[in-house]
Amino acid sequence: MNYDLKSCIRPLRRRFGFTQKEIAFLIGVKCRTAISRLEGAKRKPSLEAAFIFALLFDTTLSELFPGLLSELHEVTVRRANGLYEELQGNPSNTTQFKLDFLERLLERAERHMFRAV
Repeated sequence: MNYDLKSCIRPLRRRFGFTQKEIAFLIGVKCRTAISRLEGAKRKPSLEAAFIFALLFDTTLSELFPGLLSELHEVTVRRANGLYEELQGNPSNTTQFKLDFLERLLERAERHMFRAV
C-alpha cells in the first residue's frame, strides 16, 4: 500500500468507470468538485462520506485513506506522549489508570506503525 497517497478514491472510481459527478450523487454531495477535492487530498472526507465510500467500494477506511490514517496516527501518538508526560508525577489511582491506558495505546500504535511499513 502506498502511504504517500492521501486517498485511493480516484483509482477505485476509475476502475469501476464512474465519473466524479456520479460518485458525488452516490455520496450525496451537490457537485463533482467536492469529489475532485477529496481525490486530490485538498479536503478531508466527512465521516458520512468516508463510510459511504467504504460501502461503495467494499473496502476499509484505512485502505481508502492511507495518508489520512498515517497523519492521524502521528498526531494521536504525539498527543498521547504529551499527555503521558503531563500526567507523570501525579500519584493518584485515577492518574495511574490513565497512564496505563496511554502506555497500552502507545504500544499498540508502535506495533501498528511497524505492520504498516
